[in-house]
Amino acid sequence: MTIHDIRKTNLLRLIGTQRKASCAERWGMSPAHLSQILSHKTEKNLGDEVARRIEAAEGLEGGWMDVLQDPAAVQPVPGFVTIPHFDIRASMGRGQTPPSQVEVIRDLTVHQDWLRSQGVSYSSLHNLAVIAGDGDSMAGTFNDGDALLVDRGINEVRTDAIYVFSLDGDLFIKRLQRLTDGALRMISDNPLYPPLLIEGAALDKLHIQARVLLVWNARRL
Repeated sequence: MTIHDIRKTNLLRLIGTQRKASCAERWGMSPAHLSQILSHKTEKNLGDEVARRIEAAEGLEGGWMDVLQDPAAVQPVPGFVTIPHFDIRASMGRGQTPPSQVEVIRDLTVHQDWLRSQGVSYSSLHNLAVIAGDGDSMAGTFNDGDALLVDRGINEVRTDAIYVFSLDGDLFIKRLQRLTDGALRMISDNPLYPPLLIEGAALDKLHIQARVLLVWNARRL
């Protein structure tokens, strides 16, 4: 095998079941470049500079890519989690119609130690996603267009927190506070928007989609 064959073999084993797009982003290369390297139809080789960059990104010793690795020993670096960023903008104002189809814009790869360092708890790593807010009603906590880390495994108001929810066909991001009579107070952190009461038949039209964990500038919510 040539050095390029060895590197390609190691690369395939290193990727494993991970999304190629998230690997490419982590390694500082375009998904198209990675696809060319992996394709059998092109002669695009994995050069020295890229090989060293992959090793550094994965915490591997220099030259690791140049030696054929035992398949049983080649696993994705433990501790990393890939979080999908969905093409969803939930309203932080007067409501927005949810999209009929949801697409993944990109994948974000972070280490579980970073998530733990933010003090957030979640139902499952597989339930984590990133969406964007739309509007100014939550100004003071996060702003229009901010990326928000959400937990899609939360589908009920367990504690007073910020939730992504649909109400009568519209999608919102608001703070929900449960009252003693079972009603919910919908709160905008921007004082220009008065709180609203959700009670009675309106509660049947409310569906919790996720809980917001933090804004992507690592400000804990």
